[in-house]
Amino acid sequence: MMLESKPQRFDSDDPDVLAAYQAETNGDYLLAVEYYKKALAKNPELGIVYKHTGNVYYRIGMLDNAVEYLQMAVEKLPNYPTALYELGLAYYRQVKIKEGIECLNKVLEMDSGFLMAHYWLGIMNYHYGHLREAKFHYQTVTERNPNFTIAFFHLGVTNLRLGFYDEAIKDLTEVTLKNPDSPAAYALLGDAYLNMDHKFEARKAFQKALELDPEDRKAMRGLVLLDDFNEIIF
Repeated sequence: MMLESKPQRFDSDDPDVLAAYQAETNGDYLLAVEYYKKALAKNPELGIVYKHTGNVYYRIGMLDNAVEYLQMAVEKLPNYPTALYELGLAYYRQVKIKEGIECLNKVLEMDSGFLMAHYWLGIMNYHYGHLREAKFHYQTVTERNPNFTIAFFHLGVTNLRLGFYDEAIKDLTEVTLKNPDSPAAYALLGDAYLNMDHKFEARKAFQKALELDPEDRKAMRGLVLLDDFNEIIF
């Protein structure tokens, strides 16, 4: 005689969780938290509900609460990389950058294809002062997804900081090709050219930035250095 298997319970089987989903949809985030907590009081093993609760707290800027619940989500869902990823972002928002980096490195140990983990590791390492690590992660993103334009932008900024001006020119040119309406990219491109002493190219880039945004101060300063823009109040 074959025994009938017990049906699997999902978090969405709980009416309080369903009510929380509806409250989130309506933008009533604190009410959603109340319903999630009711569900957890009945079943403290619902790891995904800790994750949902942490995300709601994160969304409304209650970061201490977000970290508390996301830590529980990671404990209950040890093989769930997105819980670790979200915890890492919450740490970053608390300026606990080292902890954020540790979380996202663990994410990549679990899932090496998690591209957004590489992206945020680029940002976190940049702010932590680990510029070469930041460069590695931004490069990984751009190699795997050539349409990830903002990663090229950050890569260009990082290469500027590192003094790799030729690489910065390549990265920032890529940004201008993908988004020809970005004054910030042209202004930074001008900086890179200026550091290479390519004054003609620098002037063109700064002028293009000002054409797109007449108030771009970086481009104005660049032209001051080129003696092309002398009457300016900073």
